[in-house]
Amino acid sequence: MDPNPSDNGSSSEQIEPQLSGESLGKGHDFGEACRSEAADVLYHGFIGSKVYHYPKLWHLRVSVIEGENIMPAHRGPDIVRFPEFVTKLQVGNFDLSTAIAAPSTTRSFSNPSWNKDLSFLIDEPFVDSLQVSVEDRMGGSNKIVVAKAELLISTIEKQVNQRHVTSSWFDLKSHFEQVGDKEEASTMFVPRICLQFLLHEVTMDNNKDVIVQGPADTKLWKPQIGVLEVQILSGSGFMPMQIKDAGHATSAYCVAKYGQKWFRTCTVVDSLSPEWNEKYNWEVYDLCTVVTVGVFYKHWIIKNNIYIGDSDHCIGKVRIRLSTLETNRDYIQSYPMLMLCPSGVKKMGELLLSMRISCSSVNNMLLVYTMPVLPKMHYYAAEPMNQDQLDSLTYQARRLLGLKMSREEPPLDYNVMVSMFDYHRWSMRRSKANFFRLMGTISGLIAICKFLKKIRDWQQPAQSILFLAILLTLMMVIPNVIIYPAILFCMVLMGLWNYRYRPRHIPSMDIQLSFADSAHPDELDEEFDTFPTTCSDSIVRMRYDRLRSIAGRLQSVVGDLGYMIEKFQALLSWRDKRASFLFLAFCLVAALVSYLVPIRVVISVLGLYLLRPPLFRNKLPPAALNFFRRIPSEQDTLF
Repeated sequence: MDPNPSDNGSSSEQIEPQLSGESLGKGHDFGEACRSEAADVLYHGFIGSKVYHYPKLWHLRVSVIEGENIMPAHRGPDIVRFPEFVTKLQVGNFDLSTAIAAPSTTRSFSNPSWNKDLSFLIDEPFVDSLQVSVEDRMGGSNKIVVAKAELLISTIEKQVNQRHVTSSWFDLKSHFEQVGDKEEASTMFVPRICLQFLLHEVTMDNNKDVIVQGPADTKLWKPQIGVLEVQILSGSGFMPMQIKDAGHATSAYCVAKYGQKWFRTCTVVDSLSPEWNEKYNWEVYDLCTVVTVGVFYKHWIIKNNIYIGDSDHCIGKVRIRLSTLETNRDYIQSYPMLMLCPSGVKKMGELLLSMRISCSSVNNMLLVYTMPVLPKMHYYAAEPMNQDQLDSLTYQARRLLGLKMSREEPPLDYNVMVSMFDYHRWSMRRSKANFFRLMGTISGLIAICKFLKKIRDWQQPAQSILFLAILLTLMMVIPNVIIYPAILFCMVLMGLWNYRYRPRHIPSMDIQLSFADSAHPDELDEEFDTFPTTCSDSIVRMRYDRLRSIAGRLQSVVGDLGYMIEKFQALLSWRDKRASFLFLAFCLVAALVSYLVPIRVVISVLGLYLLRPPLFRNKLPPAALNFFRRIPSEQDTLF
């Protein structure tokens, strides 16, 4: 995660794009970026290069504890009901509400209790105020504000350490004062509300694009370990996005995102093979981060020499993890710009990039691998943010960033912000891709298990005899004390052998891994459907039934996994006293045997037993498996 780095603008030096894989070298000269002549004359304020900076973000967590002397809006003998008080907080365009205060036999109806935490994300300077209002829900959508107040955020104390924050009482303006009922207001006590504020700095996790708690003191930041240089050279073979008088054309620009800075190149007007030749750099504080470069089509309409902008469209993007790059090496590579459409995946062109990460300290770079990924404040917090709060703050952060960058000159379109971030929504295609990714990670283990099963079943007796002879020979020759070091040494040899086949190029978007080339048209239509859906009832019913079927199978797999884990836990929980007694007796005997008998003898005997020929086997399940199947679990208590 990249803390707030200092500003480093883009440098512009003349460069000859190198299409080969040769290194650029340190002394290469970078010059001005190539621009279309029309770009220098018309609308440069909309198509020029720009550096965008993240605002300083702060997390305001407000704990709404309780209220006092809060009266309902309607009073009188004809209205007999328990008031439904809800506290609503609003900062800028974001508002959050608590649940209805539950009735209590120990509290008066005018002293409601909520005990709810509400989180907001704000940026400096603190110009907004916190609007506090207590509403009385009268049923349905009818609600009346019975008390309200306005608090300045600039008066809230910032928290830079983990000291405890106390709550405070704040006076509210009652509903009767708002409507001008002085007689009724004079007979009431002043309504109050108890709030607790926690204001501390947060930052965006560059690995997952989520909000995490970060330190406000610069002394707590990680040391800089290097500098990342990204050179956006040129594009080729772009698909035409508009029709001009002279033919088809595309006006494209690139956006690079990493850490706390975004860079936008100039827009090359009406070109299917644009050349940017712009270089940008960032400070690197952690290699476990990702840089994202996207290509976008500038959609505009010119009427009567007046620029009319429209939403920009994404042509394609590439995400590169810095830990896959070797230090002090230049990578010059073309990346395919792929876009997933309702009709399938399309190749929109190629983007030529040059990347280099320089290392300022090898010791600091290796030390980063032992440090926590998130800031220490995220772990030391008394009440860390849960997943719901993280999702809410991440949504607010993206809205704030989109609002801020849309006011820059040139503005950055909100659709560009959405495309550069990763959104996780339901997709049948992505679900299948994740499933086969999981199966691919354990494919090696599955292959080993199949091989051992073939050896154990004596499908090829010669291989089974040879394997058993090698196992017994190793157990007799290798001393007892070096069995475990020998296993670790074999892993070292395997790693050194695989060094020959290490990847030489940066991986790009994989169509087959994403199942983008084999997705069903209905699955793509479902993925691009709006939220809420706009499809017909029959299609929604079909997809819902399909989702229920898949969720039912997943539910069975999760239940079976929990069923197995509960059986292991029941071995020592004495839920079945006889089974626990037998298991403890077996553990005691196994401990004595492993202490008295060398480990190589145990492995040899176990290998002889498991690899015995089928002639000496019994078709009945083994006793250990029968014992495990009889252990109880919590599944019996489920409905």
